[in-house]
This record gives sequence, C-alpha cells and structure tokens, in this order.
Amino acid sequence: MNDSAHSALPKSSLLRWEIAAALLIKVILLTSLWFLIFRWQERPVSKPDIAAHFALPAEPVQSNPDFSSQPTQESRHVR
Repeated sequence: MNDSAHSALPKSSLLRWEIAAALLIKVILLTSLWFLIFRWQERPVSKPDIAAHFALPAEPVQSNPDFSSQPTQESRHVR
C-alpha cells in the first residue's frame, strides 16, 4: 500500500523545478510590467515646475464672489 501512495505523488525534484520556473516567469512578468509603466513613458524635456502648476493667481478673479465677507450660519439640522 505504501508503494501505490508514493507513486501517486510527483517527484520532489520535478516539483521544485516547476515552482522555480513559475517564480522565474512571475519575476520576468513583474519586471516587464514595471518597465512598461515607469520607464517607457514619454519623458518631458525638463522637469515640470510643481509650484508654478499649483500656484494661485496673484489677483482674485472678479467673477467669483467673496465668501469670506458673508456671515456664516450653521444649519439647524437635528438628528
């Protein structure tokens, strides 16, 4: 009975090779995905100026109302 149980299991060396091949394929795919996402994009000629991108205009636009001068009133919502 022990002989039939051992013959049904794959050899441990074959299992190690399959696990190693699967891990190697995974590493290759993850590395290629990393290159695809981070390295093969079009790079700008110069680094963008983040501060200029998020800078507010020097003078406020007249079409926007000034909400800071209006009194704040809390709602009377009761839970």
